[in-house]
Amino acid sequence: MKLNLYRSGIFCICFLLLVCGVKAQDLLEKRISIRVTNQPLDETLQKIGDLGGFSFSYSPDMIDIKAKVSLQATNLSVREILNALFKDKVTFRERRKYIILQKNTKPDEPEKPEDFDLNGYIIDNKTGKKLANASIYESATLASAVSNQYGYYKIRLPASRPSIRLEVRKEDYIGKSISVPARKDTYLQISLTPDTLKPLGSKLATRNAIQVDSLHRKVAVPQFQVASAPYVPDDTIIVDSTVSQRLAEFRANERFRQTYRNVQNKFIDAFASAKQAVHTRNIEDTLHRQFQASILPFLGTNHHLSGNIVNDYSINLIAGYSLGVNKMEVGSIFNVVRGNVTGFQLAGVGNIVGHDVTGFQYANFLNLTLGNFVGFQGTNFINYTGRNFRGFQVAGVGNVVVGVLDGYQFSAGYNYAHTVRKGHQIGFVNYVDSTATVPFGLFSWVHSNGYRRYEFSSDEFNYFNTAFKTGVSRFYNIFNLGFNAIARNKPIMTIGYGFGTAQNLGRGWMVNADLTGALVVLHDQKSDGLGQGLFKFSLGIEKKLTRKFALFAGPSLNVFAADDSGLINVNENKGISHIWLGKKPDSSSKVYGWVGGQAGIRFCN
Repeated sequence: MKLNLYRSGIFCICFLLLVCGVKAQDLLEKRISIRVTNQPLDETLQKIGDLGGFSFSYSPDMIDIKAKVSLQATNLSVREILNALFKDKVTFRERRKYIILQKNTKPDEPEKPEDFDLNGYIIDNKTGKKLANASIYESATLASAVSNQYGYYKIRLPASRPSIRLEVRKEDYIGKSISVPARKDTYLQISLTPDTLKPLGSKLATRNAIQVDSLHRKVAVPQFQVASAPYVPDDTIIVDSTVSQRLAEFRANERFRQTYRNVQNKFIDAFASAKQAVHTRNIEDTLHRQFQASILPFLGTNHHLSGNIVNDYSINLIAGYSLGVNKMEVGSIFNVVRGNVTGFQLAGVGNIVGHDVTGFQYANFLNLTLGNFVGFQGTNFINYTGRNFRGFQVAGVGNVVVGVLDGYQFSAGYNYAHTVRKGHQIGFVNYVDSTATVPFGLFSWVHSNGYRRYEFSSDEFNYFNTAFKTGVSRFYNIFNLGFNAIARNKPIMTIGYGFGTAQNLGRGWMVNADLTGALVVLHDQKSDGLGQGLFKFSLGIEKKLTRKFALFAGPSLNVFAADDSGLINVNENKGISHIWLGKKPDSSSKVYGWVGGQAGIRFCN
């Protein structure tokens, strides 16, 4: 009990200290108005503290508190006022309800170059408003910072570099490039101008006006093009219902594409840290590095600017995050790229690419490319390409191409493509909206220009047959079922599967060639299992009476094979007469062959 009370007390004390610490963080950002003329420094500090609700802590021996100062500030932060009073000669920090002042004791000429801090506010030069979430970075060393909710930034820069140029970017503002001549801690206020031209034109055109960074070269990242529908005012009367329907479809597609693009961007940004996400929104320049190595997306040689950098070579221990890859990327778990990948990409779990891939991509679990793909994409589980695909797509479970397929899909599970223009889908299940080629699988569905038939027929073996055919006319799958109710001289039912092809003869005529195999269930099974089957090759002539309805008839070649003899009594067989192949079977026959026929009706797609 005492131990629990002790732990509770410690927790409460830590919580209060945390609350006080968080509250104290805002002391330098408190905004006050003050005006003094030729007043002692200590009295001025006392007034500032009274207005801000805090106290100053300092040593009179280190600061000339009797020096006379003049100050006029209207709605400025305490940080800005102190910078104006001391001009980098005094440092200050917060602690609870105190602001501690200390003399800046850094030597003027250090023996070795050291890093220094640049700090200040980012403001809107039109309104004077402090700008939160602005990006400040140095392109050579990749040092970066993001302004906080008060618009304040602090960035640490190397003093050893001969020249330093600070890049400042903010979404919807014109970027700025600033030379930093001094190599010491400096307060620097930076103003940005709103980009008023951006709403009138494309962002791509506006980006060219922004001063870019000083790296070797830039790599353009293509943007998704969204098809726009024609504008129709709400009060416009459309007479043609077909036009109205098409416009509605255009608008629905527009909304879908816009939503799809937003989901893509949010999905890719989900792998970034908060600071990386801010940088990717603000910085439209493309940085380049020959090599990068990372442990996590936010922990690597590219630091928090990794989402804005295109690398030639990239090695990721756990997960990596970058703008693009030019030659090779290898990751033990995940590779995440916002833009394009060219070359070789290998991941232990998954590759996720926001735009296009050209080359070789392999992952054990998932390849997710949201743009176009040219090359080879392989995985043990699922491949996904958000736009068009040209090449080979191989997966253990499934392949998906949202756009046009010009190549091959191989899968032990399913293949999906919106349009197949060249190549083939080869898998257990294939689905495509429209195709110019033949899908090969146990079940293939072609939505727009496929071949589908629902048919009902009768033949010499079964009084009633039904079948479903799906695929394309050159090659389709057949699922059939036959039964004879309680007829003693007939099997109970047959269930089968097969393949077929059809040739259009014109004027509503078509010829089919089908090959099927079926399991046969008899009334008196002499064995525990189903040891008998029917194999049939049939030719059918189809004549369409309407666009959706047709009649068909034709001969067939049949072979019945069983493990046991005498399963069917041919002497008692009724219905259509058999034309036996060879001698008429007897009670010792296990294999029966005959020529038969079928006729029925079909419902067409």
